[in-house]
Amino acid sequence: MTSEALAILRRHPLFEAIPTADMPLLLDNAAAMSAPRGTLLFRQGDPAERLFVIGGGLVELVYAPTAATTPEVRAVLGAGETAGADALKPGARHTTTARVVEPLRAACVSADRLAAYLDDKFDLALSLIGIMAGSLRGQVREITELKLQSTTERLAGYLLQLAGGCQGRSVVHLPFEKRLLAERLGMEPATLSRAFAKLRDFGVETGRGDRVEIAELAHLQVMVEAMAPAAPEDW
Repeated sequence: MTSEALAILRRHPLFEAIPTADMPLLLDNAAAMSAPRGTLLFRQGDPAERLFVIGGGLVELVYAPTAATTPEVRAVLGAGETAGADALKPGARHTTTARVVEPLRAACVSADRLAAYLDDKFDLALSLIGIMAGSLRGQVREITELKLQSTTERLAGYLLQLAGGCQGRSVVHLPFEKRLLAERLGMEPATLSRAFAKLRDFGVETGRGDRVEIAELAHLQVMVEAMAPAAPEDW
């Protein structure tokens, strides 16, 4: 196993409890894999044979209920995340299609080897299930929150996350192109442009690149809080 593949696995909580000496038993390939933009890692409905642990780049997960429906982006995954979690279930098939949208570096884990390794390690298997369940709950919560927010509020909240708790004036850099950002926030690219335009009144300026200037983070925070729906009262 290369040091890069080991480092990628070690950064993911899913593999923290696995001894370093055992990790070569899990990998489909000993070295970290590379894939250019546009590569399909797997298609919806394919047998889930591999788990991709992302070390760098971006992967888009797309879901289409039927062949006749328009595919929708379910997630844009980056470093420290996994694509192909269906591989953790023996005999499962992928529920989404995974496409590389920024050049990828990843460690590729064999589903069969992982299942065989966990066969007599019940506590470790439960730990892995708990980690993946927590990740799924987080994704569901994120989707639910997005549905309750206006497009402008979604964008403002995302920019505040990028600012990372800073105060005053801030310059942030979008981690991926605006088309992917629109998909991540559940809107069309044209809608994202309109949301950026609305945020100009709150001191947000953006150009053609990834740079976004925020004149005063506190003003943006106040706007988000003012737009947030009131929490329901307890019965």
